[in-house]
Amino acid sequence: MQGLGYGLHLSHKAPLVAQRKLWLGMLSHCLSEPLQDGDLDCLSNSWLQVKVLDLNISWFFTIEHGALAMQTALPADFETRKHCCVSGGMVDLMCLMNRQQDPDTLFFQRRLMLTGDTELGLEIRNVLDAIDIDELPGKLKRLMQWSTQLTSHVASH
Repeated sequence: MQGLGYGLHLSHKAPLVAQRKLWLGMLSHCLSEPLQDGDLDCLSNSWLQVKVLDLNISWFFTIEHGALAMQTALPADFETRKHCCVSGGMVDLMCLMNRQQDPDTLFFQRRLMLTGDTELGLEIRNVLDAIDIDELPGKLKRLMQWSTQLTSHVASH
């Protein structure tokens, strides 16, 4: 299992195009209804940064032309737009994404942090909380559960 853990920790070194394709595909599918309903319009002209502290990587999300867009490098207009950052370790972010731990607990225990425009962060959180994970396609749910179990296992070794 050591080799698998090593591979997981190097996954952030995958080509940026592959990272973008993976995350955008998964998130666009999960967020298709809120995107169609305009619930994520708060991200138009704004940035959400997701920072994985133990891997020293960040992804930046916005809405462009009604669709989710992602950058893997600091956007040139990051400081001039409204923005917020959710940061934490890989395992805690995966637990948040899969709702395997209460988000408030993760934040109050300082395992996750929200900085920048907290109103924007809370607005995004409310949209994400409204998504029914049980209604996601089976393959996507299994991928999310598997990734959380894998990262938890790797982190414990």
